[in-house]
Amino acid sequence: MQSPAEKKPGVYTYVSQWPIYSLAWSVRHDKPSRLAIGSFIEDYSNKVELVQFNSSTSDFTTDNRLIFDHPYAPTNLMFFPSDSATNPDLIATSGDYLRIWEIHDDRIELKSLLNGNMSSEFNSAITSFDWAEFDTRRVATSSVDTTCTIWDIEREAVDTQLVAHDKEVYDISWGGFNVFASASGDGTVRVFDLRDKERSTIVYENPAQDGSLLRLEWNKHDPRFIATVGVDSNKVVILDIRFPTAPMMELEKHGASVNAVSWSPRMGHQLCSVSDDSRAMIWEVVRSGFGSDGADVEPEMWYGAMAQINQVRWSPVELDWIAIAFMNKLQLLKFPNSRAASLRFVLLLLSVTSNKETSLLSDGDDHRRLAGLAFMFSASILLQVLACALYNNWWPMLSALMYVLVPIPCLFFGGGSTQVLFTRESDGWINAAKFLTGASTVGSLAIPIILRHAHMIESSAMWIEFVSFFIFVCTVMCFHRASLEDEW
Repeated sequence: MQSPAEKKPGVYTYVSQWPIYSLAWSVRHDKPSRLAIGSFIEDYSNKVELVQFNSSTSDFTTDNRLIFDHPYAPTNLMFFPSDSATNPDLIATSGDYLRIWEIHDDRIELKSLLNGNMSSEFNSAITSFDWAEFDTRRVATSSVDTTCTIWDIEREAVDTQLVAHDKEVYDISWGGFNVFASASGDGTVRVFDLRDKERSTIVYENPAQDGSLLRLEWNKHDPRFIATVGVDSNKVVILDIRFPTAPMMELEKHGASVNAVSWSPRMGHQLCSVSDDSRAMIWEVVRSGFGSDGADVEPEMWYGAMAQINQVRWSPVELDWIAIAFMNKLQLLKFPNSRAASLRFVLLLLSVTSNKETSLLSDGDDHRRLAGLAFMFSASILLQVLACALYNNWWPMLSALMYVLVPIPCLFFGGGSTQVLFTRESDGWINAAKFLTGASTVGSLAIPIILRHAHMIESSAMWIEFVSFFIFVCTVMCFHRASLEDEW
């Protein structure tokens, strides 16, 4: 059936029958733009509804058969964290218990009800959970009884249960294999390693009086960083787990209590926060050279809603979409994607360069060779620009400086010819040319490796750098071969 919707450029609104508290994006590639929303009704009986958004028509569709009853308001929702269509189509919910539901085309059925209290049929309320992407059998839950529980959902059994804090545990998030973090009413963020269950590391302690921590999310793309939010606090605290206890920065531009945060799933340096001030703010918080404590940091962009925003989730598949929830409305926000714009810009440059070089081909073999070398060289440089522009990080341009240094020894000591590099003469100037060329060549490879090891660039940027270097070396070798021929 067609659902009621409000349309604005870049903002698409679905109006639900109930107030919305929790929401989740589907990860499956065969179910693009599918979301789940959980109601907040002050009664035992609540609802979970699946909503499908069609980006080509900008319409929402729902199916009454894909709405199911849920005891109490669901505190969190998550789809099965795999994009493969061969995996079962599951959704997990939390509240009084952790429940796993199986989604069919015409119905949704309860698959598992998981009770962590072995001594009673009753269970302490589950405040949140996180489904591990690296091991989809594992779900970590947090509870008001101060415990964190690791479930094996295949066996439908508790794998590990830890008394994690001195007070209620309000949120939990995986940071990697066997490692998770939790936030609690005792005001601390603690990191646990399941290989050593007797210990935990306090990476942050809220200095505020009665400083309960309400929300926590680990940056899955860059696991050095955790974002956390206190109860009735307008601050988003960014933690670097390499330097525990002291926050890396505090983002303080919200005018009221922050209710939820969500990291960009694939980029890792962007964070969206929502608040009772009715604003959703996108921050650039993890980028090389970012040395501020956050007090004067302005959001990259923000959106104003009509009411206090309860929840936010960044799409794990379509990176330029963010979902927010307030009152009985689900809104999808499409914001400018700098990566896509950068990619279009680079492709345009390649097209222009290619067109210019194609115009030379009619002038003969020499021009064909020259055009080919020019295209290879321009492709190498444009890959350098791409490695920077895609990640909004200009450290990779250091390798481009090495490209400038590579031909200088041949220019000064070899009269502009590459043949000086292959001669067996042992003249001092020739040896200097060989040494400097070798050093700059090694530097072109070493710089991206060093930058990646220092976490100053992404792994994908490093590989783009290597491809760029390979094309550059091929260009130099082709030029050397051509320079040996008389007609050149």
